[in-house]
Amino acid sequence: MFAEVLTATPAVDVDPTVSTTLVGYSNLALYSAMAVFTIAMLLFAAHLAALGPERVERSAAGSRGSTRRRSRELVGAGAPTDGPSQDAVRAGEGDDDGMVAAEPSPRARKSAGTALTVTYLGTALVVASVVLRGVAVMRPPWGNMFEFAVAGAAAVAVVYSALAKRNKWEWLGLFVVGPVLLTLGLALFAFYTEAAELVPALRSVWLVIHVTVAILAIGVMTIGFSLGIVYLAKKRREEKGMGKGSFLETLPSAARLERTAYGWNMVGFILWTFTLIAGAIWAQKAWSTYWSWDPKEVWTFVIWVIYAAYMHARATAGWEPRKATWIALAGYVCVLLNFTVVNLYASGLHSYSGLK
Repeated sequence: MFAEVLTATPAVDVDPTVSTTLVGYSNLALYSAMAVFTIAMLLFAAHLAALGPERVERSAAGSRGSTRRRSRELVGAGAPTDGPSQDAVRAGEGDDDGMVAAEPSPRARKSAGTALTVTYLGTALVVASVVLRGVAVMRPPWGNMFEFAVAGAAAVAVVYSALAKRNKWEWLGLFVVGPVLLTLGLALFAFYTEAAELVPALRSVWLVIHVTVAILAIGVMTIGFSLGIVYLAKKRREEKGMGKGSFLETLPSAARLERTAYGWNMVGFILWTFTLIAGAIWAQKAWSTYWSWDPKEVWTFVIWVIYAAYMHARATAGWEPRKATWIALAGYVCVLLNFTVVNLYASGLHSYSGLK
């Protein structure tokens, strides 16, 4: 399997318009990216392990010291020590959950920096794989399940790499690199398709517009999904009480994580809305109808409805953010089902997986 994929030697006649040499380099870059992302995932795991107990203890110590200093200032200023001001001091300042942030340990900072550097390398390799595949076939490299999966993984990696350092999202790396690595593995070992020309129905400018936006939407939704998972874990930890020994105590508050996840899911929903509209326009040009109740069309609409329900629930008074987050997670599960189960087992006008 490895040799066949790496050298791009098909069992049938080779398409003369495809550069098998470039396809081989593309596959080599993809295998290299998987190896690099595996190292990055282990480094992010090491970062979380180093981040946990030591930083929590330092946070608690810093919080107690800050509280004592603030209390002395209040007493010195003649303020009562048993009023609301002192209650606010006990609760902490500057964060939604009352915790005072502390700098990570040198070991945690080192592992985070190394993990991000390795992630940048893995991202460059998977992007190179996509570009080489596109040049090899002289078309947008997302004409089948394999190419779409690789392009989607590349989109997630690029988005995370662009924002991780600025937002100090090293703690999120494990929850992003893990799914990226899993996607690349499925693409290579379950969805791999020999490079070839597009089927006639896909030879349209709308392939670039519709599928590109869909890839971006799924990439953004993946970040929102990862943040939602972390939010639920953090929320549960807060309700149980802030104990020591877990990296969760060092993360932003649950409220802040939920707002960030909501923002990313909102962007993903907007992009998915455009995907749905662009797909209808393309369908009219290709099949003379905007809507044909094709399985892919139906599931694309189902995903849109679920994310719309999430947005509505999130904006409705009386709905707990945690319940709304579960709706968003259900929407992302439907995205995965739409890409895998529907593509592989549902016959229709969108049967372009390359595996049938």
